[in-house]
Amino acid sequence: MSTIEKFAFLGAVTLASVLIAQELDKAVMPSDTALNVIEVVETEPSAPEPVIPQTILSLAPSPAGFLDRLTACKGLSPSFGSNVDSDLVVTDYKPFVLAEGTVRLATAPVGSGCLSSVFGPRNGGLHKGLDYYSKEAVPVFAAADGEIRRRRYRSDYGNMIVLDHGRGVFTRYAHLETFADPDEGERVSAGQYLGMMGNTAGYQIPRHLHYEVLTGKWGAQAGSFALTPVDVMSLPEAEKP
Repeated sequence: MSTIEKFAFLGAVTLASVLIAQELDKAVMPSDTALNVIEVVETEPSAPEPVIPQTILSLAPSPAGFLDRLTACKGLSPSFGSNVDSDLVVTDYKPFVLAEGTVRLATAPVGSGCLSSVFGPRNGGLHKGLDYYSKEAVPVFAAADGEIRRRRYRSDYGNMIVLDHGRGVFTRYAHLETFADPDEGERVSAGQYLGMMGNTAGYQIPRHLHYEVLTGKWGAQAGSFALTPVDVMSLPEAEKP
């Protein structure tokens, strides 16, 4: 083999080696694009979204829901009383009272509202309780611990609940829009949700809670209508729970 042929042969071998090496590099090393795709970036884990439990007005009441201050409804008879100031605040309001000297009751067991009618003579008869008015439906609470003795509809009281607090003390909640779950014979706690303020009855009335305090012995036939109604506002003040 001549010298020129030797150089030509060596050159061909070298070129072939270079081409083979390049192909091997391509097979082993991924492209820049592939590197970007498989690159793993470490980041701090994001905090999970807080789980907020659903609540219903009704749905988690407490004695703190009772009114600390009471106002009279503007233009209605209670607003003209001597115990109501220029801001319509009932100056002798007692948030809690003692019935029969032992049973502490909330005077205004509602989420909000104003005093629209008081205990006493009305339209030739006796208005046996207090009325609390609210334009919007608001929750009504149990005035004290007790047992549900009545939970039913009547054409005069609408959706009505009567609680027995023991020691001859009862409370009535009338014209409710809805009833809560506890039924007759079940016990409820002070501040427990009873239903929403409404205007249920066999006749048209504005939305309000008619609230009565009753004392005496439950009638075998007359039930709560054998009891004596008491003016809540006349009862002695009790300490807040």
